[in-house]
Amino acid sequence: MPVTSPTLVPRPPVIPLVLPRAPYVNPSPLPKLDRYPGRMDIRRDFQREIEDLSDEETELEEATIAIRDRGFQWLIPIGRHTTKQEEKNEAEDESEGSDTGQSGGGAPSVNEDGEENDESGPDLDASMEDMDEEGETGSDAEDVNDATDDLEERSSDA
Repeated sequence: MPVTSPTLVPRPPVIPLVLPRAPYVNPSPLPKLDRYPGRMDIRRDFQREIEDLSDEETELEEATIAIRDRGFQWLIPIGRHTTKQEEKNEAEDESEGSDTGQSGGGAPSVNEDGEENDESGPDLDASMEDMDEEGETGSDAEDVNDATDDLEERSSDA
């Protein structure tokens, strides 16, 4: 049967508590104040600290490279058919092939007519007759007009 009390403090229980009292902790004393906080009594070894720092920097660089190159040998990016390592190997093979095929600096040679000579690819217009060699004695404007007339005649015949 519940008992109402006119105060907020509860009445002592009828059955005594079996739990022991909580231990009483004395406050710990404050640490002794130092005039120079963080002062070291020993001398610093700068050479050792520099070596430790360089070792930590090396470890950090290696970790960064490992993170950047993760999946370099086995991961195939979306939309690609090869891994990054295979693409790099193919690019190196292509660059080695193009280096051995060219004898100069890389810019195609230009003959006296101002045309580029590219020996690396097949000559696609070998079967066509060279219109520039014919009629070099006339003026350039007449040659252009003759070539245009020839093209118009060929297109009307077809």
